[in-house]
Amino acid sequence: MTVALQMRSPRQRGLDPGTVTAPPPHRRAPVREHPLPTTGPHPPLVAVLGAHGGAGASTLARWWAPAADTGTAWPGNPRTTQQVVIAARLCIPGLTAAADRLREWHAGLAPEGVTVLALVLTATRPGATPAAVRRYCATITDLAPCVYRIAWHDELVVRELDELARYTPNDPAPPRRIRLTDTVPADVHRAGTDLIARLAAIRPTREEKGSRS
Repeated sequence: MTVALQMRSPRQRGLDPGTVTAPPPHRRAPVREHPLPTTGPHPPLVAVLGAHGGAGASTLARWWAPAADTGTAWPGNPRTTQQVVIAARLCIPGLTAAADRLREWHAGLAPEGVTVLALVLTATRPGATPAAVRRYCATITDLAPCVYRIAWHDELVVRELDELARYTPNDPAPPRRIRLTDTVPADVHRAGTDLIARLAAIRPTREEKGSRS
């Protein structure tokens, strides 16, 4: 169980919109007008947006306790978080959909207030990633501030979503052999820990901006 973190300098804004080709209107994501659900004791810190159906957004939002599932729609309501993680499957269609969402954000077409923190790519099968997918992935991930790669976990096939254990900040690293009902996988834990650190790093900037407005 491994996670690959492709680190870059924190990018709180998109690229220059003039340098990005936006997806055509029929390939753009809808906008969620309602606030994200609060299912735990605190409002969510991050919204997980599926770049396509079956991207694993619901599973990631379950695994990461500070996250909420925004489906395939941008979180457009400022009453809850607009810090976004884009989820996609590690396959050509998944990467194409992820590129659409990233280009949409860079082009300034996401709702006001939205910041993309990372792209999460989840394996579609056990074993090695096909060469064609690896090559295409290398061109897409340059659009993302950070990339997390989550391995294939067989046990997900036999578990309901509400059976899965949850990661909360400051949880200790899980042991090598686990059951998904007891703890999250190591790659999910590492990605969650890094994501929380990124959120903490940008919070002072956001609070400082609010105090000046």
